[in-house]
Amino acid sequence: MLKEIVETIKFIVPILAPVLAGYIGIRYGLKQIRVQKRLDFIEKQLNQFYSPLLGIHNEIQAKKEVMNKINKIGNKIWEDKCRTQEHNKKLKLVDKEIKYNKKQIAKELFPQYNQMLLIFKENYCFAEPETKKHYYELVEFVEIWNRSEKV
Repeated sequence: MLKEIVETIKFIVPILAPVLAGYIGIRYGLKQIRVQKRLDFIEKQLNQFYSPLLGIHNEIQAKKEVMNKINKIGNKIWEDKCRTQEHNKKLKLVDKEIKYNKKQIAKELFPQYNQMLLIFKENYCFAEPETKKHYYELVEFVEIWNRSEKV
């Protein structure tokens, strides 16, 4: 009886081993495909959505910081002007800076917000749920700005 069991096992193992190995290989392969698809999606999220938005945001922030630094200097000049009337040249520079800032906001910075909105709109499918919540805020900001410029 033991001899028959051993013979049966010797017959079944060579048949089952490749089937089992194939099954394990297919399961592993399918899992790898799912993982790769997820990684591809994350790469697209970063390359087509988050990275462009972050780049635009950082540029806007950097330009705002420069404006703030220059505005602080301008405010100091205005304060000095209020004390004395000798700073006409400096006042002209402050006026030029104010005009430049307004022009820069209208011609450079705000178009970047429109570009962010376009990237968001075109790549909405790549946004995480937490990020999607900010879409309406961005639309509202851009819409209010557009209306204020046309009034």
